[in-house]
This record gives sequence, structure tokens and C-alpha cells, in this order.
Amino acid sequence: MTVDSRRAAASATISLTGVVVVAVMLRHVLSAQPPLSGWLLAGFGGLVGAALVAAGYVVYRAGFTLRQTLGIAGWNVLGIVVIGAALALLYAYQSAVASLPAAPVFSGTVVVAVSAVAHVLIGVNDARRIRARQLAREREKLDVLSRLVRHNLRTEAQRLYSYATRVRAVDGESSDDIADDVHGSGERLAALHEHITTIRNLVDDPPERRPYDVDGAVAAVVTDLREEHPDATIDVTTGDATAAAGDYLEDAIRELVENAVEHNDSDHPWVGVEVTQADGRVEIAVRDDGPEIPDIERETVTGERELTQLSHGSGVGLWLVRWIVDAYDGQLRFGDREDGNEVVVSFPARSQ
Repeated sequence: MTVDSRRAAASATISLTGVVVVAVMLRHVLSAQPPLSGWLLAGFGGLVGAALVAAGYVVYRAGFTLRQTLGIAGWNVLGIVVIGAALALLYAYQSAVASLPAAPVFSGTVVVAVSAVAHVLIGVNDARRIRARQLAREREKLDVLSRLVRHNLRTEAQRLYSYATRVRAVDGESSDDIADDVHGSGERLAALHEHITTIRNLVDDPPERRPYDVDGAVAAVVTDLREEHPDATIDVTTGDATAAAGDYLEDAIRELVENAVEHNDSDHPWVGVEVTQADGRVEIAVRDDGPEIPDIERETVTGERELTQLSHGSGVGLWLVRWIVDAYDGQLRFGDREDGNEVVVSFPARSQ
């Protein structure tokens, strides 16, 4: 079943509630021939039922995500169950004392329908609030991306200009050194392009969570990086952890471990990766013995410092990690470590 069909099915449950309400109202007025007050109550109930039918269609057409649509449908069910259970207990008591009201199904359906409408409105407002927060995050991504791309492209352009100047005066300098510098600048530009592509994919197609083998992702990343950086020591501790995440999580792990290796000025950098699962969450801690991550990088990524033209950091990597973490409802924090850094990302655990 596709995501769109699942959204349609969830929305249809709201409309189905309205159809049942309208059917009960029609059946009562056609079979019981109620007084004027009964007709008025049936008319009110019919309007409420019609509102639920329309609400299901509106929720589907509003473009809510699958999770948001399921949430609204869940609120509808909650409204039915809570008030329905309360009415069932009330009618059971009235039956026990021989004072059961006339047409209990008819009158109870009206009350349940009103509760369903109220809960659907709560669900819609909740979904709109979540969507507004998501839009704010998307605007933040575009703002950060714009600032970082401008900064990094300007920096690389200045470096290339400097390399060109050095080529003109190559007499006193090895051409191999210049070639290495130019190659390094090209690699940084290529990495920037890859980061931008990943971020664009996150924005255009937000990932769905599923059971994800964290240990397998860590093993794949570490195997590659050990080959690319043979002088580095990368220690791994895993614990058979499965998170509610997806394939982008491997990108986040790679970014953290690779940055820890490449930003270490030691001849033999050390990085430790530890995966733990406890209390319903999976934590991935990446520790290193390199230079401390600047406060401006930490504080802007975690939201402790306002993003401004002069205060936005310079690296796309940590922002990419944070946005991947956000996409899977995870958390990002920086630990305290005397000699080096500790970055911890955590996600809800998921059984296989």
C-alpha cells in the first residue's frame, strides 16, 4: 500500500464516522416518527455527521503527511472511544436502576458525533502546529545552507585564486605541493556538493522511519574509513541495536566519524564509536582526541546561539547531522570531554 493510499484510508475513517452518524439519524426519524424536538436533534446530528464526512475529504486534500493524517484519525477514534465508553457506563447504570432513557442509541450517537468533531479539530490544529514547526525548520535549513554555501564557496574561491598566484611564481615552490592544495580544494567543493544534495533530498522527500540496523551502519562506515585513513585508530563498541530510523543515519554516522579523523591534527588520530540501547532509545556516541569543536559551531547547531550573518559557523557537516537527526525524531547533544570531543545522537529504539 502506497503512502497516498494509506493517507486516503486514514482520512476515510473520519468520513465513515460521519456516514454512520447520518445513517443513525435517518433510521431514527423514519422509524420512530419523533416529535419536533426529535427532528431538531436529528437535524443537528445529521449536520454534525455531514461535517465529519467533509472533514475526512478536507484532511486528505490538505496535504498532511501520513503521520499527521494518522494522528488526526487517531484523535477521531479517541473522541468516539472516550465518550462512547462514558455513555455505555451511564446507560448501564440507568438500566440497572430501571430508568433507561428512550432511544439511547439515537441520543448517544449525537453526543459521540459532537465529541468526534471536537477531537478531529484538535487533531487538525495539532497537525497544523507540527507543520508550522516543520516549515520553520525548512526555512532554517535554507537560511543556514545559503550562509554556509556563500561562506565556503567564497573561501574556496580565495584559495584557488591564491593557488593560481603561486603557480605564476612556482620557482621557489614545489609544483606537487600546489597540485595537492588544488586537489584538496576540489575535494572540499565535491564534499559540499554531496552535502547540499543530501540536504535537498531531506527537504524534498522527508524519510519514513523503519527498523534500522545501527550496528550494521556503524560497521560499514568504520570499514570504509579505516581503509581511507590507515594511520587512524577507530575503536567500535556495539550492542545489537535497532533504531527507528533509515538510510540517512549512515550518512550522519559517517559525517561524525570522518570529521573526527580529518579535523585531528595528530599523526595518529583516535576515534571511538559506541552504540548503546537502553530505556527505549539507541545512542551513538562518537569521541575523539582532536581539537575541541568551537563553541560557535556547537551553539548554533543546538540552537543555543541565534543564527546571524556573523554567527553561523563554517561547516555544513554538523548541520547535516542535526537535520538527519531531526528527520528521524532524534536528539543531538555534545558531551563533556577533557581531551577532545564527544558528540551523541540518539533515536527511538525499534524492535526487529
